[in-house]
Amino acid sequence: MRPADRAAARATDERRGGGPSRRGARPPRLRALAPLLALASLLALASLLAPGAAWAQLPDLVDLSAQYMPGAAIEDPRPVRAQVSSYEVNANVPIPLGERTFLIPGATYHVEAVSYAGTSPGFDELRAFHAVDVPVLFVQLLPHDWSLSLRVAPGLAGDFEAVDGGLVRVSALGLVTHTLSDKLVLGGGALASYSFGSFLPLPAAYVDWTPSPLFRVEAFLPGFAAVKLLFSDRVEVGLRADLAGNAYAVRDPRVTGAWPCAAQPADDPATEQDERAARPEQCVDHIAYSVATAGVTLGVRAFASVWLNAQAGHSLFRRYEPMNDEDDGIPGGGQSIPNVLFFRAGVTWRIPKS
Repeated sequence: MRPADRAAARATDERRGGGPSRRGARPPRLRALAPLLALASLLALASLLAPGAAWAQLPDLVDLSAQYMPGAAIEDPRPVRAQVSSYEVNANVPIPLGERTFLIPGATYHVEAVSYAGTSPGFDELRAFHAVDVPVLFVQLLPHDWSLSLRVAPGLAGDFEAVDGGLVRVSALGLVTHTLSDKLVLGGGALASYSFGSFLPLPAAYVDWTPSPLFRVEAFLPGFAAVKLLFSDRVEVGLRADLAGNAYAVRDPRVTGAWPCAAQPADDPATEQDERAARPEQCVDHIAYSVATAGVTLGVRAFASVWLNAQAGHSLFRRYEPMNDEDDGIPGGGQSIPNVLFFRAGVTWRIPKS
């Protein structure tokens, strides 16, 4: 049985960063890419060689991770520093429906914790953004070394100050893979996301190349690419690049009850706008955030199939943008965020290889 790694399964489920929050061009939303990229968690199922190898390919049983990014300056219009820490837990329960058929329900909880420095009076310190998803994955092993994976993941994402239909999101993935040899697996398909009234489809491609027991290249586009050196099934060292994003609804009453979201009883003569009339097109309904990172990874097997993981590197791109309830960007609201170093650590309980 080929000891295939389910790297994609444990790889991108936690790769969602957070961004700062400000009044008028508020916190980050991690745009529709987030639920899409999270779908890479089922790619591990792509490299199945035979029914007996299936358990080595399923998503991890449990994955816990935490990520730290130092504070970075944003303009509000004066500099404000925002520091983001991210935490995530994933759990999956593989259920064999037959020798070649599997159903894997799961649950994911992700939180972005934001802290601030140098804020001015009236600054809305929105400190936490949450995402809860309940994915269901179906895997069918097909003849001649083909396999089919289908995944649907409904969920909620927002500050959770209030819960309404606007927090609901749904993502889906369909992937077909073919094992060309015990060293090469190729796959392709499509993924899609619906949130905040917008539908986003994207193509998906997967490759897993293991030319020797000590070296592996794996990529899921548009999610991640990784190169690893493998040592005696106990240590993994490599390089990894990720692209991630998410979308969070903003329901904090300090935002929804203030102008431009809500009309005010009196106009402020010091401003050009008339605060007595709401401006829905300028009201922040949700926020978008996207981030690209690259760094060095290290995995060490602690015992049985439990692994300790760490990654350190640098962000390559970070941007957030406030969006109104039509999913349109608010003029002058979006901005790039300075790139910083990051550190990520976690514990993963993988499904045993045999």
